[in-house]
Amino acid sequence: MWPFTKKAKPPETKTVEEEPNRPIQLKFDPVATQRWLDSKKAESEKKEPEPAPEVKLECPTCKQKLEKSSYGRFKCPQCRNWIYFKGGRLVTKEERDKIQEEYYRQAKADELAEIGITEKMIQQREQELIIKTGVKQNRYAVIMSLFNETILKLKSLDEMEQRYIKLAGILNRAGEEMFHILKAAQKTRLAIFRKEGFKNVSIVTHEECEACQKLEGKVISITEALRTMPLPIKECAAHPWNDDHSFCTCWYSSEWDDEYIERQSNE
Repeated sequence: MWPFTKKAKPPETKTVEEEPNRPIQLKFDPVATQRWLDSKKAESEKKEPEPAPEVKLECPTCKQKLEKSSYGRFKCPQCRNWIYFKGGRLVTKEERDKIQEEYYRQAKADELAEIGITEKMIQQREQELIIKTGVKQNRYAVIMSLFNETILKLKSLDEMEQRYIKLAGILNRAGEEMFHILKAAQKTRLAIFRKEGFKNVSIVTHEECEACQKLEGKVISITEALRTMPLPIKECAAHPWNDDHSFCTCWYSSEWDDEYIERQSNE
């Protein structure tokens, strides 16, 4: 009735019946994909490597400015305390010991097992050294004490060489001095060749190191090699594990002379 009017009914919404699940078909566009890959490659090439952080030339003990620094360790010309280069910065002996201790604590058990050392052996030797010296030794000293003891019990020169190399790797990753360990490994390798009847060896060097390349292919007698020890090379530029400390990857290869070939044919 007027003046009352009925409100218009809203339009009824029709329920859409759900279609059965159908597999989604993906269309591969090789042209678009290649364009995307090219753009990503261009972006990665534009990115310049981050510059290495500058070393703060300051004594960590007396805070005096230094004119220069050195890898490894050196003494402050002012306070005469030892300064160590560790992790891209200069630290005191105490700081360096803490860093080393943390590394050896995190060293994998299988890495130490490869050189014949277990965690149980380390703990036992720590107690023995405390009783003997009255001072708790750092983990590096404990590991070296055990290694020097176990290496002498080996009868296989090949196994001895491998343990020297593995220990050198562990020490290099920790930033420890390990040149003498690499030298022991090279001496063992020469002893293996001499035992096998070889008289001469040739030197195989690292391709990217100028200092090593000077000796590439050089043939030398085992007697002369043991006397002069051209390997390992102290100035080697190879840094497989530690940017602060090099690790010479050069090695000796056996050289067959006429005498060795004749002896082998007669056996």
